Amino acid sequence: MVEAPNNIPWYKIPYHSFSMLKNPLKAIYQMVESYGDIFAFKIGDMRSIIFLNHPDYVKHVLKDNVDNYSRGRALKMSTTGLEEMLGNGIFISEGSDWEFQHKLLKSLFSPTAIESTLPVLQEEIHQFIAKWSDAIAKNPVVNIEYDIHLLMLQIMLRSHVCKNYPFNYKEIFDTYNARIEASSWNVGAVSEAKSFFLKPLGINYSYNKHQHHIDKLNAFSDKLVQELFNGDFEPIGLFALMLSEFNEGRVTQKDIRDQLFNFLLAGFETTATAISWLLYNIAAQPNLQLLLKDELKVTATANDDVLKQPTLLQLAIKESLRLYAPVWSTARVAVNEDIIGGKFIKAKSIVVVNSYALHRHKSFWPSGDKFDITNFEKDNFKGKTFAYIPYSQGKRICLGMALADYQIQTITSALLKVFNFETTSNKAPEIKANIIIKASPSLQLKISKASA
Repeated sequence: MVEAPNNIPWYKIPYHSFSMLKNPLKAIYQMVESYGDIFAFKIGDMRSIIFLNHPDYVKHVLKDNVDNYSRGRALKMSTTGLEEMLGNGIFISEGSDWEFQHKLLKSLFSPTAIESTLPVLQEEIHQFIAKWSDAIAKNPVVNIEYDIHLLMLQIMLRSHVCKNYPFNYKEIFDTYNARIEASSWNVGAVSEAKSFFLKPLGINYSYNKHQHHIDKLNAFSDKLVQELFNGDFEPIGLFALMLSEFNEGRVTQKDIRDQLFNFLLAGFETTATAISWLLYNIAAQPNLQLLLKDELKVTATANDDVLKQPTLLQLAIKESLRLYAPVWSTARVAVNEDIIGGKFIKAKSIVVVNSYALHRHKSFWPSGDKFDITNFEKDNFKGKTFAYIPYSQGKRICLGMALADYQIQTITSALLKVFNFETTSNKAPEIKANIIIKASPSLQLKISKASA
């Protein structure tokens, strides 16, 4: 008889629950260390949450038996409230809806389509460098997390909505960020606890402080779409594609709205987070920073054979994504019963893969928390495909992965040519586990102009 995954002992549930509320990343990592690569977390009659932390189990869920594990159902059950924001876009949709959207949106990430975004990218980088040059003349310490996120929002909207629309970028970002903050692990856990304890008193509690922010975002979307419908502005990228499909009757106005918010989450914030942590890691490795600057001088005049080889920057990007994968956890709901790692998985169980823990699995990543780009040298990375999932894996691997890699390399290279980066403390930043991981407080670096 196949056994179910071992449950965490009931008397340790309060301790682990409190730890997850305080710091879910470290709490889950510690549970993995204590209970192994597959275990169940269950309180009372609630459905089991099965934590997986082995590449073979991850491969089973994300590739081998992917259709049995629903991402949409998991998001709809979560406390994040993302379903309301993302609608039925590419991130949540499943089945034929997802197949249609995936086929439609795939064209936006072809090499030709990515190359077409270069003029906007170069223009925004040029303005950004000028902004930082002025800022550091007054104060060398810069909140890189905020600035990079605002930069990536501008690039995304100008590349995939409208190049010349008069966006209020700061207002959009601040509203969006406030909405995402309301979906943090802590807010969700506290609201669930309040609902649980107030229900016996006849009080139906639900968290609704995010509603103001989602209303503002919806109003922005409605106005934007209407103005593009009217021909007041020329759409580009995603919006040009979606408006064309709308005119053919294949998508609705709500579909356009849903994809906009899916692109906001997956099309700018994840990439901005990756760049922010990469700059921090480069700043924390002064010798690597010097090597990267030297490499950029060489590759500027290199021949094709040299350019085909993995660069130090590419290795650094991968290692930074290992330690600070923007999406730190992925959840699925088992549609039907299954067996993973010799353990029986009941239908409707929630299956969770925590990339923070997976990317530190001692059997695959001996360096643990230490930044080490040799992890991704060819011989060292063999057999680790499903031990490394910053963009997920399988058929639902991130559709925009190639664009993200292109943007990360292009922007980081441009900044390294102009600036030097230093950390403001020898202590590693604390990680805040929102939907996307950020630092607490926001990442700041000391920046100076590089010598010519």
